[in-house]
Amino acid sequence: MVEIKEITGLPDYSEIIELINAEWPREFGGKTDDEKIGEMVRSHQVQTDTVKYLIEEQKIIGFYRYTLWPRKNPDSDKAHTMDIAVIPARQNQGLGIMLMTDLIKDCREKDFNQLLSRSMRNNPGSIRLHQSLDFTVYLETEDSIVWEINPQFMSLPN
Repeated sequence: MVEIKEITGLPDYSEIIELINAEWPREFGGKTDDEKIGEMVRSHQVQTDTVKYLIEEQKIIGFYRYTLWPRKNPDSDKAHTMDIAVIPARQNQGLGIMLMTDLIKDCREKDFNQLLSRSMRNNPGSIRLHQSLDFTVYLETEDSIVWEINPQFMSLPN
């Protein structure tokens, strides 16, 4: 059975290094796992970030993290996906849609009216995920696409 569990406080990023490596292979380049974990910890803000793990048989097989956007505006009605990943062995099995659907529902419950999310152009799985959930292109750069959706008005898969 697969379940989604919210993590309070700062996650133990060493528990999900396989997911970090799967999500950001090019961005982290030749860095060691300890350096990657350090960057994740430095980028995490407990006050504004929400983290949930996808767990199967007591093993973390996916996760997401999103934050208030911009982080310094407590009255913002916008959220931004910081990370979303599934271990490579379990990709293309609907788990990314399960995670993103949960993330969108969470944003809806918190009354966010805009969710932004970025795909690197070299990550076709992420691009397909956003397209399958009817995200629209908000901004395009040479190496990435920023997507947007209004969580309040979208229909979600069951």
